[in-house]
Amino acid sequence: MKKALSLILSILLIATAFSACSSAPNANMTEENVTSTVDAAFTALQEFDSEALDKYVNSQTLDLIMDFAKNHEQFTELCKAIFGSLTYEIKSIDLENKTVTLTVKNKELSGIASDFTRDLLSNYSTFDLLAQLNSDLWLDNNLSVLAEQISAAELQADGVDITLSITQEKKNLVL
Repeated sequence: MKKALSLILSILLIATAFSACSSAPNANMTEENVTSTVDAAFTALQEFDSEALDKYVNSQTLDLIMDFAKNHEQFTELCKAIFGSLTYEIKSIDLENKTVTLTVKNKELSGIASDFTRDLLSNYSTFDLLAQLNSDLWLDNNLSVLAEQISAAELQADGVDITLSITQEKKNLVL
């Protein structure tokens, strides 16, 4: 009986040690978990992994994009083009105020987005554009051109500093 109890306790101790060494984010507000959460969230953005994004990012705008992307693969591919080259560096973690400040770099998208929008508005009314959002053929043609332009864009020379709030959920931290 003592041997069985010792064996069980040893197994539990080893399992606890391995789970404590895991780099997967959890709900404890520590610098290590904040870093793991930021890493997981940015990897999810780069790959546009909607399941992971839903787990690690709380954003109404992103939720709207992900909902639309679920029904239109073209938006998923566009988001991969937009976020695929995204880089970040953690500048500071403030556990007391539950924030993380990052320097983020991406491709230079402002000119591409402006030109694309101007071209669309010169060819379509707002009503026509809204109607086209359900046309896979239209989305294929227009969003693939935009994705190609984004892929060819240069990276930004300077990053942008952003500060994100961190909340504690039951199983993990959320940005």
